[in-house]
Amino acid sequence: MSLETRRLVWLAPLLAIGAIAAVVAYWGPRDEAPAQTLACADLQAGCSATLDGRPVAVGFVGQPRVLQPFEVWVRAEGADRVQARFVMEGMDMGFNLYTLRPDAQDVFRARITLPVCVSGRRDWRMTLEVDGRRLEVPFVSEMS
Repeated sequence: MSLETRRLVWLAPLLAIGAIAAVVAYWGPRDEAPAQTLACADLQAGCSATLDGRPVAVGFVGQPRVLQPFEVWVRAEGADRVQARFVMEGMDMGFNLYTLRPDAQDVFRARITLPVCVSGRRDWRMTLEVDGRRLEVPFVSEMS
């Protein structure tokens, strides 16, 4: 085996490892800024917060009940993208991610249906993402 062939035998795996590392670094997990928490006593009445200097209001139309649709609305002037994710701490509740769409008044809305927790828990955390900034809103659902 020639010297150049031996160099290529060693160089090829190193290049492959470097390429994999570059892909992981580019598409891998990102360090996200911590989410701001909004304690809202009455989500049906709505609550407000300031998210990165921008006023944001959020609320529910209807009481959140498991397996029954209710609506989430968000007012965030100038926002391009609003998503809501619903989780329970320490419990796998499946993939509950919703993209809210603006209506004619630029209020972002989505109809949400929460799954049943087999343990009977009803404590949820909604994480709103408004143009990449996160706002966490804890709430308790009603039983159907």
